[in-house]
Amino acid sequence: MRKIILFALCAAMVVAAVVPVSAADVTRVVTTEFYVQRFGVQMDADGTVGSREKAYFTPCVYTSQLKSGTRSTEYTIVYQAGKVSSDDVIREVTDKPNDQDIFDTIRAAYENKGYILSSNGKVVDWSKFNTNYYEMRWYVLKLEDIWHVDGVIVEIETQKPVQIPSEEDPDYIPPEDLEQDDSEKEESDLPAVIPKYTSNFAYIFGYDDTTMGAQGNLLRGEVCAMIHRLAKQNDKRGGFVYDASKPPVYADIAGEWFRSAIEYLEYRGAFDTEKGGNIYPYAAVTRGETFKLLCIGLGFTSNPALTVDDYAQIMKNAGYIQGDENGNLNVSDLITRAEFCAI
Repeated sequence: MRKIILFALCAAMVVAAVVPVSAADVTRVVTTEFYVQRFGVQMDADGTVGSREKAYFTPCVYTSQLKSGTRSTEYTIVYQAGKVSSDDVIREVTDKPNDQDIFDTIRAAYENKGYILSSNGKVVDWSKFNTNYYEMRWYVLKLEDIWHVDGVIVEIETQKPVQIPSEEDPDYIPPEDLEQDDSEKEESDLPAVIPKYTSNFAYIFGYDDTTMGAQGNLLRGEVCAMIHRLAKQNDKRGGFVYDASKPPVYADIAGEWFRSAIEYLEYRGAFDTEKGGNIYPYAAVTRGETFKLLCIGLGFTSNPALTVDDYAQIMKNAGYIQGDENGNLNVSDLITRAEFCAI
C-alpha cells in the first residue's frame, strides 16, 4: 500500500493525539461540526488544533452526529507512520460529507472574497475546485464545547495542501499580485492529473478450485470489488465509510460479499439506478461500463453523466487502454477478467 506523504506535516503528526471523553458522551448522540483549515495543517505540538485561532478555519461546512454509544473513553487521532486515514477520523459519524459538497460550500463562502492558492504558489481558478483535482483529508477529531472534525484540502497530484486566503485576513495579498495558474481547462472533463495507485495487497482473487477464470466475463459485483479494494488500499474513498448495520442501498446486494463495493461506487455516483431497486451484481459488464466505473471509482472524473466513449477516452488518454488493430475501443463488448487485470 502506498504511503500517502503530506510533505513535512507527517513528521510533526506521527504522534497520536488522545481525546478524553466523558461517560455522558459515550451514551448519547453528539452533534459534530466539520471545519476546514484554510492555510494547510495547523496542528500544535500536542497533535491537536485546540490552540489555533478560529481565523485559520472556514465556517462550519457540514454538520452530522456521532452514533450513540460508540464513543470510547480514549480516541486516537489518525496519524500513524506517516499515513493518514480520513475514514478512521469519521468512522463513527452518522452521515459522512461528500468531498464535492464540501468544495461547493467553501466556494460559496469564499469565491467573492478569496481565492485558491496552489502548493506551487499560483492562483487557481474556482472552476477547477472539484474532485478531479482535490480531495479532503479529515485528520483531527477534537472535543471542546462540541465535537469538531477538522480537515485540509490537498491536491490529488502532489498530496500537498492548498490555501484559501481571504480579503479579511490581515496579511491578505490580492490575487492579481500573484502568478496565475493559466493551464488550459479540460473541455470534456478529462482530468488534468492522473490519479496514482499502488497495490501491495490482492485486489483480485481466484475461485475455490484455484483457477482465475481469466477468459471469463467480468461481473458487475466483481469489478466494483476490485475498484473498491484499490481505492481502500490507497485511502482514496473520498470519505465513504461502509455501515453494514444500515439497509443495503440496493435490494439485491443484501448479504453479498461485494455489498460494500457496490455501495462505494453508488456513493461516488457511478450508478443511475434508484436506491432500493436492483443493481444486478451478477450481470456481465461491457468494456464501456467498466471504464465508467474505473473513472469514477478511482477519481479520474467525478462526472457521472459522460458517455461511455468519453470514459473510454479518459482511460486511453491516461495510458491504461489502447484500441484493437483498427484503433477501436470496443465499448459495447463484454470485458474479461484478464482484460481488466491488464488495465
